[in-house]
Amino acid sequence: MQATIRLTNLLDTIADLLPLTYLELTQMTSKQIRDKIAKPLGIPGHYKLKKAELIEQSWKELENARAYLQADELERNEGKKALKELKKNEDYQITISEIATKTYQRLREIGETGSNLADMKEDINPIVASVALSEMREYEFSTVKSRRNQIKDALYQMVLSEIPLLKETMDVLVNYFYSQLLSFQKEDSIQLSKNYRKTVKGKNRDKTPISIAQLVIDCRDTLNKLIDGEEPHWAKVSIAFALGTGRRMVEIHALGEFEVIGEYQLHFSGQAKTRGADGAKDEYDIPTLFPASQLMAALEYLEQEGRRIDGDEQRRDRLATNRAFGMANSRAMEKYQGINYKGLRAVYAECQWYLLPESTKIKTEKHTLYSEWLGHLDKEGRLDATFMSYMVYQITDIECIKN
Repeated sequence: MQATIRLTNLLDTIADLLPLTYLELTQMTSKQIRDKIAKPLGIPGHYKLKKAELIEQSWKELENARAYLQADELERNEGKKALKELKKNEDYQITISEIATKTYQRLREIGETGSNLADMKEDINPIVASVALSEMREYEFSTVKSRRNQIKDALYQMVLSEIPLLKETMDVLVNYFYSQLLSFQKEDSIQLSKNYRKTVKGKNRDKTPISIAQLVIDCRDTLNKLIDGEEPHWAKVSIAFALGTGRRMVEIHALGEFEVIGEYQLHFSGQAKTRGADGAKDEYDIPTLFPASQLMAALEYLEQEGRRIDGDEQRRDRLATNRAFGMANSRAMEKYQGINYKGLRAVYAECQWYLLPESTKIKTEKHTLYSEWLGHLDKEGRLDATFMSYMVYQITDIECIKN
């Protein structure tokens, strides 16, 4: 760390020295080599060295510096590319790239001018407080967590695109900034979570009454047609898969991977949202409303029809799935009054609860199973309050799911 800081403060000097040739070095006097090269490069005991030793050590250090500056060129370009994609695809009013860029610039100033890590940390703490308070003021707790992780990712992309001599220092400073941001927001997040639960609970007292009979009939019909070798419209297949599994559009059309593990059970990986929970699960087993084998056939059909995009493309452009399939899926849902595509996730969870035997319901909490089915759990099994936002429907004919 200290060596990196020392080199960082000499970037301009080193840049001037790099073009120096070996011949030019040998033509310099001992005093010139000491003052212009050995001393700026920090060669130990340079004042004791004879000219031949000065030339040897100075040339060695210059070669090391040249190699070091060229070593991470590919990584730097990848980092710059990722940042460019981030800026292009953002839809926040206060963008992640704006927050991350300003924060990184301030951290970089500290890294370039600071003399020791303890002082740098002291200078970083006010930046942490400023960012944390701004985020908590503008966004709800679940969004704050998501944005915090996105800010972290953007900062580390900037570290990747950093010049080598600064990279180690900036990695340390960014890591400290994020750990402090996490700690700073923790206490406020607890209160925000309570407020969020209270708000959603209030909204859920007035659930929207909906009928799902026609939706269920259509989904079953679509899946049966697939098994019979017919070719239904891909949007109908997407809807059937969404209702049958409770997965998001982006998971169905891009990120999700599925495997049949039971007659009405799939193993799922590729969770799109973890609500900012560090170490949150992104794969687990899910129950299905329709036969798992039929749902796998539906997924394969979407793939065959070119209605799934590469996961890497989606990760580079988080709006890719919505742009490609959102409008058609929304139009296909218009016939089902009161339900949109996202709402299929809520219908799925409500139906799964209805299908459980009463003996099971007595032994567990509804919100616990909602969280398990929808993926709102971290790796330690702790609940995320987001499941409450899916308890929004009063299904008037839910018994149709049994037929």
